[in-house]
Amino acid sequence: LGLRNPFHASVDAATGDLWIGDVGQGGWEEIDVARAGTSGLDFGWRRWEGRHCFNPPTGCSPDGVTMPVAEYGHGAGCSVIGGVVYRGEAIPGLRGAYLFGDYCSGTLWAIDAASDAPQEPVTLLETGSGVSSIELDEEGEVLLTLLPEGRVVRLVPAT
Repeated sequence: LGLRNPFHASVDAATGDLWIGDVGQGGWEEIDVARAGTSGLDFGWRRWEGRHCFNPPTGCSPDGVTMPVAEYGHGAGCSVIGGVVYRGEAIPGLRGAYLFGDYCSGTLWAIDAASDAPQEPVTLLETGSGVSSIELDEEGEVLLTLLPEGRVVRLVPAT
């Protein structure tokens, strides 16, 4: 309940948590999580866009709303692409991070998948293209699809 335009949801195989990238309306993109074993959550849309009042524009109540664990404004992008929790081997420093991107800016971000506190996304990569999908391959490594080129790229450690 309370999602505006969820664009890619994934389940973390290690925890069973459901991760959702929810595209905003006017100014904010958000990442929501439903922890394993929870149900009946209200993510707040139409009263809330991210952690900001939307309708009404002020004075909306957070009562009963599960707020996003991350958000970013339209100055950083315009269409969130939900991603995956990384549990692979190639990039140990990213294990346990939820990775997500933005179609318009081409940015790839990370947040700590174990935290429920509001987080500021950490920029991992500026792709220079539109991120259209983030998936895991059979080895648990991250694949990005990029537009308009139609490329599929694997995330690898910096050398």
